[in-house]
Amino acid sequence: MNPSARRRTRSESARAPGGGPGGEPSTKLVRVGAIDIGSNSIRLLIADVQRDAGGREFLRVIVRAGEPCRLARGLARAGGIEPAIAERAAQVASEFAARARSLGATRVLIGATAALRQASNAADVAALIEESAGSPVRVLSGDEEARLVYRSVVHALGRSARGQATVVFDLGGGSTEVVSGVALEPGRWVSLPIGAVNLTDRFLHSDPPAPEEIEALRAAVRSQLDQGCAGMPARVPLLAGVGGTVTVLGALDRQLETYDPAMLEGWAIPAERLGPLIERLVTTARDRRGAWPVMGEGRADIIAAGALVVEELFRRFPSGGLVCSTQGLRFGLARLAAEEAFKEG
Repeated sequence: MNPSARRRTRSESARAPGGGPGGEPSTKLVRVGAIDIGSNSIRLLIADVQRDAGGREFLRVIVRAGEPCRLARGLARAGGIEPAIAERAAQVASEFAARARSLGATRVLIGATAALRQASNAADVAALIEESAGSPVRVLSGDEEARLVYRSVVHALGRSARGQATVVFDLGGGSTEVVSGVALEPGRWVSLPIGAVNLTDRFLHSDPPAPEEIEALRAAVRSQLDQGCAGMPARVPLLAGVGGTVTVLGALDRQLETYDPAMLEGWAIPAERLGPLIERLVTTARDRRGAWPVMGEGRADIIAAGALVVEELFRRFPSGGLVCSTQGLRFGLARLAAEEAFKEG
C-alpha cells in the first residue's frame, strides 16, 4: 500500500434513524476522534456516532488513517520503548488529535495497547503522548481491548455474526486478543503475548525465514493458544480477524491493488485458499513482499510472523474460512467515547 493510499480518507454512510414525534429528533449525535496506539502502528478514526430512542447506535466514518510507528521494536530485549520511537508516537498522536479537533470532534479518546502495557517506561511514554496530543492516554488492559474489539467486529459484520457462535481475534504487533461469544455478547476472552513484531524479533532472523525458525515460532504460538484458549469452543461457525496481517491476506485473496476497507469488510477467505496465501507470505523474500501494492509501510518485515499466527489460530479454531474485518479497536474506542459523551449529556 503506497503512502497516498494509506493516507486516503474514506467516508461511509450509516443508516440514519428517523426523527421523533412531531418531527423533532429522537437521536443523540456526537462527533468523536479515536486514536489507537498499537505496537506496530497508530490508527485514527473520526466518526459521527448516533444513538436513537431505542438505544441503538449508528456509526458513520468521517476519516480513517494510520501510520507505522513500531513501538514494540526491541521491547522484549530492552524492556523499554526507545526514546526516538516514543517521540515519533507522540508526534503522530498529536497530528491525529489536531486533525480530529479541526474536523469538529468534541471528544478525542486515545487508547494504548500491548507496548504500553509491557514497557518499563510506559508511564513516561504515555505522559509524552498526552502532553503532545492534549488528551489523556488510557492504557487498556488485555480484557478491555478484547471486549472492545469483539463488539466492533460483530457490529461491522451484522447479521452474519449475530446469530451464531463467533470467535474474533485481533492480531497486533505485541499481542493477540482472542474472544469467543454469541451475537454482541462476548463470553470468554484472553490477551496473549504473541504479536507480529515481538515474534519476528524472537524467532525470524533469516530472509525468508528458515524452516527451523518457522517451527520454533509455530511451537511457541501453539503453546500460548492451547493454554490461553483452553476454555473456548473446539470449533466455531465463524472465525473473524482484524489487524494488518488479516487485511493483507484479504487484499491478496481479492487481488486488490490498494487497501480498500469497503472491499475487505466481511470478505471470507475459504479454508482451501488461506493455506496457500499464508505459505506465499512466509516463503517470499522481504524485498519482494514490500513491493506488493497492498503491503503497507512498516509491514513487510513482520508479515511472515503474523501469517504464521493466523495459521495457528485457524488450526485451533477450524472453520469454513477466515472472515476479514477492518473495524478493530479504534471503532471500539469511538463507540466508548460516544457512550461517555452521551452519559455526560
